[in-house]
Amino acid sequence: MRDFRKFMASDVGASARYQSRRKRRIRISIDDIEPQSKKMSAADRTAFQTAVAEQLTSVKRSTFRGDVALKLDLATASKSPPHAHTIAKNLLDLLGDRMDGVIWPKKSLLYADDSQIQALSVMCRHGTDQPNIRIEARPFAAMLDDLELAGAALQAAESMESHYEREREDEWVDTFRDLIRDEKGQRKALGNKMYEAYREMVRWSAQRALLGRSSVNIPVLGWMYGLPRGIPTGFDKTMWTGLIGDSKLRLQVGELPIATGGSSAFKQRVSDEITAFKKRWDWVISPLIVAVALEVVVRPNPKTPPAVLHDLDNIVRDYLIPGIVPGFGTVSDQRWTIDFAELRERDPKLANAWGPNPTPPAGTRNGVTRYEVWRLPAVEGEPGFVSVALVADIDAKGDLMQQMDEHISDWRDNLSDDSRHPWQRRRPTGR
Repeated sequence: MRDFRKFMASDVGASARYQSRRKRRIRISIDDIEPQSKKMSAADRTAFQTAVAEQLTSVKRSTFRGDVALKLDLATASKSPPHAHTIAKNLLDLLGDRMDGVIWPKKSLLYADDSQIQALSVMCRHGTDQPNIRIEARPFAAMLDDLELAGAALQAAESMESHYEREREDEWVDTFRDLIRDEKGQRKALGNKMYEAYREMVRWSAQRALLGRSSVNIPVLGWMYGLPRGIPTGFDKTMWTGLIGDSKLRLQVGELPIATGGSSAFKQRVSDEITAFKKRWDWVISPLIVAVALEVVVRPNPKTPPAVLHDLDNIVRDYLIPGIVPGFGTVSDQRWTIDFAELRERDPKLANAWGPNPTPPAGTRNGVTRYEVWRLPAVEGEPGFVSVALVADIDAKGDLMQQMDEHISDWRDNLSDDSRHPWQRRRPTGR
């Protein structure tokens, strides 16, 4: 027993528990159904639910009863696909109540209600050769365990070099500021064509640096959930949420509406915050030449009645996307940020490598590359809030869920050779 407790408290034990949690995740992949909005045909809706039910049955899994962390990874092949947030709305509904005619022993498929979703990530790629819908779900409690472990893994891997690298990235914002302040002198020194090319290169780097700092990283996200457990950090979760609420790199749009008639006022706050953010940062982000994702952190007011608790996807679809996308001119794919006409002139070989139709269908241009939403627990006596970051999405880092897995994977790879062998009960020695 002592050996077992020692094992459970060790890095090896933490690694084994993580592997066990990974095995319990539900993964569903559907290749032959086009991701669609609510206009999806009845036949396709039935086919989708049937595929979900069959895959749940094959892995002997049932409907989630508690809170869920959910990822949707979508690929469309249609020439006129809907936007990602409208696809997500449809699929999230279809993952709930089972339709008549779908063979499944429960009234609901993956969950009873999408209000169970406490963390949501949606990514969509348009213009692919084949459609695909990938779903990954796990208990939210397991997600918090993964978050805690990822934070510890990052702490173990942190180096001064990574700190200096972040500082070097931040210098691009100052470089761009100096460049545009001395535009006349720089144009004279470089010439108009060279100056404009150099300015765009520096603007790209400055946007990458600025919007890279806006994200909540894994340790801070953990601290906002009160992690790591049992270890004092000097700050409680209330203080950390206050910290992101004061960030000038995020849109701070206040509390979600909980009373009748509050939606209009909240939408106006979103609009006002977009205007204020642009006034503060327009000199570097207008126009946006990097693709961006949305990262949303929500804390409800503790007095919010359960009946009016906003579903995470609805927050993005109803309140944020309608203002943010046109307000900032965000695009749904990095390819929309490439001037292919200029590229063909400058580097025909590279341009040809993208093919004759390098961009997705034109109707998909306006949007974001992906979005993720995290709901914090309400804090008694503290107001709710919605905090939004436009995150540069050009380094293939993926969402926070993906980053957790990658950091943990790196950490597990670096465990000692002895720790690669799980603890086993000792066999009795022979006589």
